Amino acid sequence: MELEKEDIQGLMVRGHGNLTSAKFLLYNCTDPVGSCDFLKEITPLITHADEKPEDEAIQIAFTYEGLAFLNLETPVLNSFCREFKEGMSAEQRRSVLGDIGENDPGNWDWGLESVHFLLMVYAKDQEQLDKSLLRIKEQTDRCGIQLIHTLPTALLQHQKEHFGFRDDISRPVIRELLDKTPPETATTFPAGEFIMGYKNLYDEYAPAPFVPKTLDKKELLPLHPDYPERKDLGKNGSYLIFRQMRQNVHAFWNYMKEQTDEKAAAIKLASKMVGRWPDGSPLSLCPMQPDSALSESNDFGFWDDDQDGLKCPMGAHIRRTNPRDHLVTERSKIDSSEMAAKHQMLRKGRPYGKPVTPDLDPNDILDASGDEEERGLHFICMVTDIRRQFEFVQNNWVSFHKFGGLENDADPIIGNHYDTGQFKTNEFSEPNYPIRKKYKNLPNFTLIKGGAYFFFPGIKALQYIADHD
Repeated sequence: MELEKEDIQGLMVRGHGNLTSAKFLLYNCTDPVGSCDFLKEITPLITHADEKPEDEAIQIAFTYEGLAFLNLETPVLNSFCREFKEGMSAEQRRSVLGDIGENDPGNWDWGLESVHFLLMVYAKDQEQLDKSLLRIKEQTDRCGIQLIHTLPTALLQHQKEHFGFRDDISRPVIRELLDKTPPETATTFPAGEFIMGYKNLYDEYAPAPFVPKTLDKKELLPLHPDYPERKDLGKNGSYLIFRQMRQNVHAFWNYMKEQTDEKAAAIKLASKMVGRWPDGSPLSLCPMQPDSALSESNDFGFWDDDQDGLKCPMGAHIRRTNPRDHLVTERSKIDSSEMAAKHQMLRKGRPYGKPVTPDLDPNDILDASGDEEERGLHFICMVTDIRRQFEFVQNNWVSFHKFGGLENDADPIIGNHYDTGQFKTNEFSEPNYPIRKKYKNLPNFTLIKGGAYFFFPGIKALQYIADHD
């Protein structure tokens, strides 16, 4: 089925990387009528996937609380999934996501209190961004909408994140976006894994919010493909997961220095934890030293020649977040690949904060003096099933201390590291011959500073939300 790009928000198909200046704005509504007036004004300005904006892009997403405040009808609100309705900071989600201890929502800067909607504003430069934000401020002020948090972003050199590693290399390829049929060996995914209203890996339409047909009085929405008595509010939309992750760069590299005797060894240990060298080349293909020719390589697995993790450790970040073709719980390479495929996410995040050094070369970062700058990553991803995709990965792969036959290890980069006496997650195991090496007492290299689950609607769904009376 061909994608209806004119009804899909642009962030679903591109990261707006050419628009180097951006801010993410979190709002609360004070008046449902005024807020709907604002939505009617902003809807024509929302960037859709058929556009390639050169000056500005605006995207919008709503929390469950926000949709409820806008007085969406009870049957509509009830049709959203349980995880979205409960919210990321709910008590019952904290253990699932590993948001305990230092990462408890009580310590967050935002997300525990009510947030109604998110505006993502991208611009070609700071001057254009300032113009866009000024126009939006005039609109929101006039409509009684309160700005509660502003989250700046900052693209870094060489596509790196703040620890100094190449980022955003591994991303799922959506079949419907390809110009020609891919080879059979290529790993691609049906649009329905990330965009509602299309078939997913199960050859089904993912559960999506709907509107009883009788309530769509202005005939704004398409019919639901499986239920003729419903209109499809989810069509061309998605769930947007947003987590602000602070990165403690100095703690990360100080730990590496403390465990080793020279820079090269410190960088190698850090690379073992990540699963790639700083330039992006994967340890699975070049375990002894980086290879710049492989810096963008994503065509590799673990089943055939690295089941023991001697090249890329079993608990490395890239292996935990995407086990590819090897899971110790599965009997074959095919079973492992199929299992890993069911838990993919479409990442669209951006870093924020000032880099420790301009080029983010780990050799220079290791020499840098400590500072108190706030820096990190706005982790953003799109899924059609919050529980099967994001929460499964977070709970079963990132946080689980016995992942892959390990004992006391969480994800070394983004995991929550603690020792409660009953559970311990602050170790990192490096398989070696004849015996593996254990690194202990890992601090938290990343901390969650805020987060929420959002509904990222299609354009027609946005029109319905704005004008549903």
